[in-house]
Amino acid sequence: MIQRSLPPLSTLKVFESAARLRSFKAAAEELNLTQSAISHQIASLERYLGTALFCRLPGRVELNEKGELYFPVVQDALDRIALTTDLIREKQTQTSLTVQVYVTVAVRWLIPRLQTFKEASPEIAVSLDASLLDWEFNPARADVGIIYTRTPDRPNQAYTLLRKERLVAVCSKETAKAIATTEDLHKVPFLAISGATEDSLIWGQSIGLANLVQKNSPRFDSTLLAIEAAISGQGVVVVPEFLVEADLRSGSLVIAADADVMQPGGWYLTHAQKRGVEQPIKRFLGWIKTQ
Repeated sequence: MIQRSLPPLSTLKVFESAARLRSFKAAAEELNLTQSAISHQIASLERYLGTALFCRLPGRVELNEKGELYFPVVQDALDRIALTTDLIREKQTQTSLTVQVYVTVAVRWLIPRLQTFKEASPEIAVSLDASLLDWEFNPARADVGIIYTRTPDRPNQAYTLLRKERLVAVCSKETAKAIATTEDLHKVPFLAISGATEDSLIWGQSIGLANLVQKNSPRFDSTLLAIEAAISGQGVVVVPEFLVEADLRSGSLVIAADADVMQPGGWYLTHAQKRGVEQPIKRFLGWIKTQ
């Protein structure tokens, strides 16, 4: 083990200030000490080193040859300590949280609400890992995930049910003009969403209609794109209600036909089981439950 011979840190801080400012008085003001205390600290350091570091002149001080040699080394060491200290303190006070989320949920539900979490927990920097595709939560890529699943049972993974969601068939007001009865639903295009065809099938069966989505129906890679297509008048789309709540309120979408049917699965917040005690995850879970 290396035995280091180091003077007290307090004497080095005083020396660096006095050497940089070329004044014991200015150093005293900078460090909020008395000029006498500065002189005592410098004298203590010089005794430790066994040599003088300053030339004491009337009204000022200047570094001697030994002081000129010592000053840049001490200054660099103190700067490195200060910089690393700031980095460590910043990491302690500024934590991050990566949320894996479907792009549709991010755009149409999470992002409009996320500012309230940032205001409540400004020390947590949130980043979103969004995908257009259907995926399983990847704990190596994100801290938490907002997912839809019928089987919340993957090993070593914790699940918190956020909501069970009603399915709704929505379209533009213009498209709705062609729908007077349930049978009229066969006369308008039903928009297909890759990976979510089950929703349209379940919804249609609930009102006694089958095969609403045809082979030649317009098909989209994400629910987000299908919703935008419905808003522009391209057809009817079946989606979880929470994704179109704002559109229904604004009138950009309307209910094409009433049906009381729920998605068979649930929407969950999930994370690696062993990480459930971490504060950023606990804070985000507590917040999202209120939403």
